[in-house]
Amino acid sequence: MKTGSLPLLGLLTALTLLTAACKKAEEPMSDAVITGYNQALCSCCGGLMINFNGETRPYTGDFKLIQNTDAELGISTRDTFPLYVKVDWTPLAGGCGATRINVTKLKRK
Repeated sequence: MKTGSLPLLGLLTALTLLTAACKKAEEPMSDAVITGYNQALCSCCGGLMINFNGETRPYTGDFKLIQNTDAELGISTRDTFPLYVKVDWTPLAGGCGATRINVTKLKRK
């Protein structure tokens, strides 16, 4: 092996180890409270209500409606509200986009 190859091999090994150790930092999940079902009758109504400001009462404060089904979120009829959770979510575009969201990840507290 040539003498110039050894430092190059060391450099490549160090870069490989550093690259393998790098991990993308995850965005922190949002604290939220699922306050119950929206029983209102309108085209943009229905679904679970979620609040990101700590409000625990349904229909109170700045709440959003969850587009996901209960089964997708792991919520059953045995659950009682309010449910304290951490969520990742995205707003939905369209006529109801201002109030509807899609939950991409949910963890119960």
